[in-house]
Amino acid sequence: MRALISDIHGNLEALESVLADIAEQGIDEIYCLGDIVGYGPDPCECIDKVMCCQVCLLGNHDQGALFDPEGFNAGAEKAIFWTRKMIESGDSAATESRWEFLGELPRMRREGNLLFVHGSARNPLNEYVFPEDIYNQRKMERIFALVERNCFQGHTHIPGIFTEDLNFLAPEE
Repeated sequence: MRALISDIHGNLEALESVLADIAEQGIDEIYCLGDIVGYGPDPCECIDKVMCCQVCLLGNHDQGALFDPEGFNAGAEKAIFWTRKMIESGDSAATESRWEFLGELPRMRREGNLLFVHGSARNPLNEYVFPEDIYNQRKMERIFALVERNCFQGHTHIPGIFTEDLNFLAPEE
């Protein structure tokens, strides 16, 4: 069985809780859909923990930490610069290992007819797809045209399933 995690944003306490739950359920594969860093107080520790995931993708905050942050609000941009400072403050071997790990993360992964992204099938890094987007038929049709069967995405922090007939199913449904 496989677990999907996403949008950790440097929150080590939450990550450890989720990883413990995954282990308790006997799940043997973990895919991280990006945004390991950003906002939270423990970016280095979160990067170190996520390095053991079978698959890890690049999120927009991860890219922002690697390069110049573009398109972020002032608070997010400030968090990115702080994150860089934290990553740089460790010992040189750990710092290099973390930057190398982030720098090698792919933007998407295909496995047969499954697609894994941070943002969307159309823009794997930055596009938000919100539940209310089901009313934007053109946007959803363009995204679904790029999906063979299923696409797993993070980024919005809203769990749920988008269906091809333009519905959004929340987890409780």
